[in-house]
Amino acid sequence: MPDVSQTEVGRRLYHVHREKRIEHAIKKIKQNIGPEWKSFTEEDIRILGHLLQCTWNVIDQKVWDNIPFAKMTKDDVQKILSYGIDVGPRKNPDQAVIEEIKKILLAKS
Repeated sequence: MPDVSQTEVGRRLYHVHREKRIEHAIKKIKQNIGPEWKSFTEEDIRILGHLLQCTWNVIDQKVWDNIPFAKMTKDDVQKILSYGIDVGPRKNPDQAVIEEIKKILLAKS
């Protein structure tokens, strides 16, 4: 096994933790939306995950843990997705977009 620095191990753990938190949030959103969830494409869900990851990076974890994702509606998801134009791997939204998504999430609290 190659030598891996403590910094790299920490970075990897951070990414794994973030992924799990986003998967958990999306699972709660999906459960609340129910059958309407099927109206979102795989690409929509991928973009939603990416946008949530970028937003997770700037929200205090205690605050994130209190966001009631189980109360998110289809309209909330569509609003978030409206900020996902031209977003993808290695192409993150700008800070203003992240702040708008943060407002949507925190408005549910």
